[in-house]
Amino acid sequence: MVRRVALAVAVLGLWGLGPVGPARGGQAPALTVELDTSEVPDLRAWGEKARDLMVEWYPRFVNLIPTQGFTPPTKAALVLRKSDKGIGGTSGGRIEVSSHWIEKHPEDIGLVVHELVHVIQSYPSANPGWVTEGVADYLRWAIYEAKPLAWFHVPQEAKGYRRSYQVAAGFLLWLESGPAPGIVNKLNTAMRKRAYTDDLFKKESGRSLDELWEDYRVARKPK
Repeated sequence: MVRRVALAVAVLGLWGLGPVGPARGGQAPALTVELDTSEVPDLRAWGEKARDLMVEWYPRFVNLIPTQGFTPPTKAALVLRKSDKGIGGTSGGRIEVSSHWIEKHPEDIGLVVHELVHVIQSYPSANPGWVTEGVADYLRWAIYEAKPLAWFHVPQEAKGYRRSYQVAAGFLLWLESGPAPGIVNKLNTAMRKRAYTDDLFKKESGRSLDELWEDYRVARKPK
């Protein structure tokens, strides 16, 4: 990248994201997911599990990456497509997952977490893509999957963060853990407001984006 279930969760900030509280009315927002498995009815059980995972984690992610004055979508569609190409993708509030990937990797239920983040992000532009995908993979792998920093691959090249996804997620986890606590939500808010520039990293850490990447690369280089 349906049963209607409401789940309220209040989550404390992680890695410098800061304390967060319940939404208005004292209750975290809830997500309604429309599940469509009409093309692959035999995958209904997987789809239901994925839908329930989205509903459970939606309010947690909303609380972890809030933006003042911004209300994320509260409705989404999860469609399992009969396809032998790709993995999954998200457009607006519609998440599509290819059947061949589910059949080959039924354990990869976490892929819908990444796609769910895209629904919540609702960025007016996905550029730069490494930020969009990095934030989504950070919330999947560092928060939902709880992977340690050592798990993330670090390419030994300049501007390696541009590889996006897990590489960028590991970089963001390292930044959150020391050099720039709170950077993930600041990036998220800047992207929502079309206000992102690389200067954000200098402002938050005193180091440029490329300098921070080099610091990260050296810190993670095998001894």
